[in-house]
Order: sequence, then structure tokens, then C-alpha cells
Amino acid sequence: MAKRKYPLDEELAYLSNSSLFPNINVYPFVNIFMGMIRCKSDDKVSVEKRFIAGYQGYKLPVLIIEPRNAKDKLPCIIFNHGGGLILKAVGAHYQFAKWYAEKLVCKVIMPDYRLMPKYRFPYAVEDCYCTYEWVLDNADELGIDDSKVILTGDSAGGNISAAVVLMAIDRNRKLPSGVLMVYPALDRRMITESMKKYTDTPVLNTKLAKMYFDEMLINGLPEHIEYASPMEAKSLTGFPPSYIEVAEFDALHDDGILFAKRLEDEGIPVEFHEVKGSCHGYEVATKSNLVKKSMDMRIEWGKKIWT
Repeated sequence: MAKRKYPLDEELAYLSNSSLFPNINVYPFVNIFMGMIRCKSDDKVSVEKRFIAGYQGYKLPVLIIEPRNAKDKLPCIIFNHGGGLILKAVGAHYQFAKWYAEKLVCKVIMPDYRLMPKYRFPYAVEDCYCTYEWVLDNADELGIDDSKVILTGDSAGGNISAAVVLMAIDRNRKLPSGVLMVYPALDRRMITESMKKYTDTPVLNTKLAKMYFDEMLINGLPEHIEYASPMEAKSLTGFPPSYIEVAEFDALHDDGILFAKRLEDEGIPVEFHEVKGSCHGYEVATKSNLVKKSMDMRIEWGKKIWT
């Protein structure tokens, strides 16, 4: 057997030759099949689909996932799924949403935000900001304790979650109690050492990351560049306590490290973990010991934030 260039954990070895498509025009067709994946109720959680007002009046689908027989007001996780702003949620996202609901005894809200190439910046992040506002404005009806809301997301979902916080700060909205980001994409400038080093890593590499950022901002840089590239925020003052998890072999590896350092430098509590032997997208290995360990760390952090 040929030696793998990147020594992934054995339970992730099957990802060694995996890669996302380099042509953005393929993804609308991929999403036809992705849309067939459903998040269904089971014996531990119930799943309800609703439509809320998204950006510019769009009828935005959201999922409400909650533990069965929940009675009192519950904390809430708003889960902005990853996928480069071009892919719908995958089965692993739904599994994590269910785990959060079950293990943290909370409600999980998942927006099915609009995707590129048809809807470029700021549609995705504004749809997710609308979801955040909807949760705050309807907390009583939803049975949510609005003092205990965590924003979470992987990859592009981490980007969105950080951006929603910055929007909430600028727009004078109540801030979440915490932010949980997994291998987040936080800097469109792509000037980190990991961007220079990991040009051929599994699942995501520097060239693919460049395609996503280029497509995202194809119409030019916005006035608030930090809503697309949170690392470029002039200040992170007011940012809530955060949890950041990065993959060892990932072009986005340093995005998470440098953002965590900025938070620390600005006096904001942050818990940071590097998952050894992993590549971008390791969450898809939902049955692996590596993912179970990561999930345990996140649950412990969430409990601390809400205690």
C-alpha cells in the first residue's frame, strides 16, 4: 500500500483521496440530490420545518430540532451548516444537530440559507442573521431562553456564525452567549502559512478555498468586509466566549488559530483545540472515536457557557 502524504487517523483514511469539485457550476446539480437528504424525527428528538422571513422577504426554510417531551424554556443552538456557501447540509450536519439537541438538552435551529452561484454575498449571511433575529424576537413562542443562545457552524458555517455576531454588534441586537466554530473559514485574504502549505490536502485545499472566496466576492468588496471575512474586523470587542476547533491538515488551519489569538488578545474567553490526524470535513466520520471525542469537548464547553 502506498504511503499517504498526510497521516490521517485510521478512521479518516477513507478521506485521503476525497476532494470537493473545482467547478462551481456543478454544485446546483449536486444540491438536487443533497436536497433529498432529510432530517427526520426519531425516538430522541423531534424535527419540525417552518418558513420564516429571510433576507429581502425571502421565505426561508428552517428546521427546529428539539429533545422529545421538552417542557420548560430551553437553551438554543443556531446551527449554520458548512459547505463553502455552495452546498446544502449533509447527513453529518443533521446528526450533529440531533446530538446537540439531545446532549445539551436544547433546541437547535437550522436555516436552509441560499447558496452560490445564484446567491452570492450577502445572501447567505443575511439569511442567517434573519434567523438569529427571528429566534430572539420569537423566543417565548418557541420556548427558548434567549439568554442562552449559541451560534455554531463548520467551515463556511463558522464564517457565517462569526459574521452574524459582528452584525449583531453593529445593529445593536442582543448578543449570543457563545460561538462554536469548527475549522472555520475566516480570512478571504488567504495569507496564512497553512494556506501556503496545504495546497493538496484532502477534501479542501488552497485552490478550492480560493474558488469559494473569489465566487463569494465576485461583485467586489463590500463596505463591511468583516461580514465576509471576519478576521478583517477592526475590533472584536463584545464578541462572546468562543470555542474553536481546527483540523491538523487543512488550508484553513491557521484561520482558527489566528482568530483565537485575536480573541485572547482582546480579552475574550476562548477554548481552542487542534484535532490531530484530521483533515477538513472530518465531521463526516460521525462514527469515529475522533469525532466522538470532539463532540464530548463541545458538549462540555456548551454546558459551561450555559451554567
